[in-house]
Amino acid sequence: MSGPPRQQPAIVVGHVDYAERDRIVRLLTPDLGRVSCLARGARGSRHRYGGALDTGNKIQAVLRPGRGDLWHLGETTLVEGRSGARADLVRLTLLAYACELCAGLAREHHPEPRLYGLLDMASLLLDTMTAPPRAAFRAGLESKALTFSGITPTLTTCAVCNQADSDSADSSSADSDPVGFDPTRGGRAHLRCQPGLRAVPIAWTLAVEAARQSPLRDLIDTDLPPGPPWALSDMIQAHLGRALNSRQILAPLEQAAANPLHPAG
Repeated sequence: MSGPPRQQPAIVVGHVDYAERDRIVRLLTPDLGRVSCLARGARGSRHRYGGALDTGNKIQAVLRPGRGDLWHLGETTLVEGRSGARADLVRLTLLAYACELCAGLAREHHPEPRLYGLLDMASLLLDTMTAPPRAAFRAGLESKALTFSGITPTLTTCAVCNQADSDSADSSSADSDPVGFDPTRGGRAHLRCQPGLRAVPIAWTLAVEAARQSPLRDLIDTDLPPGPPWALSDMIQAHLGRALNSRQILAPLEQAAANPLHPAG
């Protein structure tokens, strides 16, 4: 890698310790996509970077080319620290989940302004909420992230035959073909086209499509009809070929929040 230093707005999406005093910091940027940077001395002193390198923070950073795909992290300024989201465990975990899925779907060293903008907005909203959002917020986040990465989920037609139902606007219609959700196929599928799927309500697929097309800020207090809560996340994991670690923490927290008298576990 060669070239001059680059000043970039960025969101910290993760980090791992390196050697005795350093840290490898993963960033999502609008112009460079996902990048990994060596932050020298980040573990040895809080003075150089302060609290700027916490996951979810929005920063302004100077990135200097290094060897291979690894950049060197230079002067770093904290723009927004997301302290509001850190006051609530569900919102904090949802912030980590948003960082993991947006960064996972982003390409390395390739412009990703839409995924960066989505994560920036999701982080800002989670920071300013006074309580965890309703179900449509995460569905909107997941479906938008998939769309911005070029794998728009199929939610209004069958992913196998590409046909809509005879009356898709009325999920209770006796004439409606039963549908399921196939993460590996990219979305909704008729059970006759893809036998073996578990049926899902058509109303749920249409509500998720509405969330995909709505601004995130309009979904904070919006619920979804009953449906598979992690179907879009399953689609993301199928695309990435790995599990989303933050989901393992978020799932029981959401379940406990939804059923306070019967917490998960």
